[in-house]
Amino acid sequence: MRTGDDPYVQFGTSLLHIRIPPTCDFDASSAYPPRFRSSFLASDAVSSSSMQARASKEHHCERAERQAAPLPCLGGERRSYAGVSEPFLPHAHEHYVIGSVREGSRLLKINGQEILISAGDAIAFNPGDVHGCEQASAEPFAYDSVTVTPALLEGMHLRNVARADEEAAEEALTLFGQLDAMEDDETLEGVLAIASLLDDGDGVQGSADEGLAATVAAHLEAHMADTASIQALADDAGVSIHALIRAHQKRFSITPLQHLKSMRVERAVRLLADGATPAEVAAETGFADQAHLTRAFKERTGFTPAAYRKMVASKGKLA
Repeated sequence: MRTGDDPYVQFGTSLLHIRIPPTCDFDASSAYPPRFRSSFLASDAVSSSSMQARASKEHHCERAERQAAPLPCLGGERRSYAGVSEPFLPHAHEHYVIGSVREGSRLLKINGQEILISAGDAIAFNPGDVHGCEQASAEPFAYDSVTVTPALLEGMHLRNVARADEEAAEEALTLFGQLDAMEDDETLEGVLAIASLLDDGDGVQGSADEGLAATVAAHLEAHMADTASIQALADDAGVSIHALIRAHQKRFSITPLQHLKSMRVERAVRLLADGATPAEVAAETGFADQAHLTRAFKERTGFTPAAYRKMVASKGKLA
């Protein structure tokens, strides 16, 4: 380095004054007696390593992404984290939290317990659950979550973790992957369905709930083309949204709006086989437009409505 303008060199906590010709290229280590040079070089190496580690940590912090947006249908918000490496200190919320781990592993400390969570796991916090977490792998942590007002879950107590191979975890991963494209009712229903799977209470009781689910299913089939609202269905049945979804899922393994969409697709299959156009089918079965019909139809049959119609027409028989 060129040091003609700065004749001071620091060694330890002392400053040495060394007179150097203005044009001299100077190696600072050569200014010290031989017995000090190895210490100087070793110290310089340690300092360089520390700087690199700090720079790496700062780089990870800079790459970390945190996003939050209101989600009025849940009385809460949606949150997304990626590239996180710093620990979260113990804290609690007044609301519920339901989330899904996308990447990395963390040691979750909750209510005095320690649980290792990894990619694919679902996590849930009840109001008042004291929790924090810290890295358990080199890979930065990423997860998605929603917060839910306690009024929607009616005092439910959720399990804190569902492993990646459990239905609740699979449903959570699917929901967060599709959240951007979901309507409010679909989001509400999906989150409450996951909550029901995580509920560690006694679940649905007795034939009254069986009857409720059957009545709602019959209503959906009879009014398939009508606009459906999960709140309106619950009001008509005289129960809460949570009770409605829990009963329906217990009986049919899907939520009411998922059931309705399945019914609409089944009706669409028959109408297309009879020669109706996709646009006509969309209108008759209650889909908002042909694009919504196409997406739902392909998700359940593997075909687009137009391709299916052409195929069955060419073979001259119904599916």
